[in-house]
Amino acid sequence: MSVAENTVTRTAEYEPEMPDTFAVRIQGMSNTAKGHTLNIMFDIRAKGTAFDIYSIELLIGDSIIMPLVPFSMKVSELETADSLVTWDCNIAFPYRAHFWDDNKWVLNTSHGQFGDYLIPESMRSNHAQRRLEQRMEMKKRAVAGIILAGALTLCIIDIYHRRKRKSLEEKLLIKQQFASKDRINAELREKVDMLYADRWNIFNQLCNEYFNKKDAQSENVRLSVYKELEKQIDDMRSTESLAELEQLVNAHNDNLMQRIRVQLPGLTKKDMAFLTYLYSGFSPRAICLFTDIKIKNFYNRRTRMRDRILASGAPDCEEFASKM
Repeated sequence: MSVAENTVTRTAEYEPEMPDTFAVRIQGMSNTAKGHTLNIMFDIRAKGTAFDIYSIELLIGDSIIMPLVPFSMKVSELETADSLVTWDCNIAFPYRAHFWDDNKWVLNTSHGQFGDYLIPESMRSNHAQRRLEQRMEMKKRAVAGIILAGALTLCIIDIYHRRKRKSLEEKLLIKQQFASKDRINAELREKVDMLYADRWNIFNQLCNEYFNKKDAQSENVRLSVYKELEKQIDDMRSTESLAELEQLVNAHNDNLMQRIRVQLPGLTKKDMAFLTYLYSGFSPRAICLFTDIKIKNFYNRRTRMRDRILASGAPDCEEFASKM
């Protein structure tokens, strides 16, 4: 980057008849971002008079901007005698990106101050109007932004309160539904337990009595329960009875048997029958009669099946095992 400098070019014309004079005229300015300078160009014309140039400066608002290189001149009366001498001056200031209507350059001399606005008078009215329009537009945008921000804030607050109110209402409804469901489930469970007890209590007693006395020496005792109980046992072994029992288990245990069929497809028909009797609430001895196994085999089979179910990794395996 070149070093900024001030340049002054002197020319003289022989004018002995011309009256003495001193004048300063603005020639223009050049603002170049590439050179990082603002150049103020003017000329000084003098004849038959001495003068001093003390300084030149820019008035930018409340700031005074000095040249990059200080500028001053001292000219004697003898130097301008009988000739009109012109000094063309080019003074370098720091580069500026923007100018305002009241920005000026000022030349301080022994003959007073000279200078002018940086923006020509012909352009200042339009420039001022554009600045006013820009300021009005900025104010409008600021007001619109504030209104928009306020509206968005109110909208967000309203949405928040609506969602919060809706969430509270949903929570209250869910709480009421759960309370109602828990009450209904408790009542239903109580009724189901009573139904199971009433339905199978007598039958379990008959099975227990038969199991205990089937090997007794008294033929009359054994025959007293054998015929009717044998018929009941045969009925409970039938496909129809098993299907009915499975429906009852599903109805009162959240489709327990149906979920077992889906999650444990490897179980055999005997396994499913054993689980159906077990979940239906029959006693171990009654189940032994239905499945034709010994009592010790019942407990072994139940343990092995529970372990097998837990090891299957089925989603509801713990529930299946806990109900055995």
